[in-house]
Amino acid sequence: MRLALLLLLAALPGCSEHVNVSVNCKTTAEPAVECVATQTQGKTEVEACWDFELTCANGAVVKATNVCAKVKDGGTANAKVTADKLTGLDKCQGDKPPTGKLANMTLNGKPAEL
Repeated sequence: MRLALLLLLAALPGCSEHVNVSVNCKTTAEPAVECVATQTQGKTEVEACWDFELTCANGAVVKATNVCAKVKDGGTANAKVTADKLTGLDKCQGDKPPTGKLANMTLNGKPAEL
């Protein structure tokens, strides 16, 4: 199963510098989920966290909660979620690609402003 998601986390609340972080996640053949967090605005180090969820063709839901990556200086960081941390993976079946979403995004533990 392969799926790619892109989400933009924006504006670190309470920070004098405007910080944006985009997160792109994809499923892999292993199975695993690989995410790349990219700081698209700002230089301040932040920890971006999110929940990953995908719905399989048979309706089963696979989840990974509280996936995090620290980014700074306009850089990128990788976050990999292995099969042992994906709940519901054993129930995922079907010939169509799953649909996914990222939710509960935070920057430094505070809800991200989208």
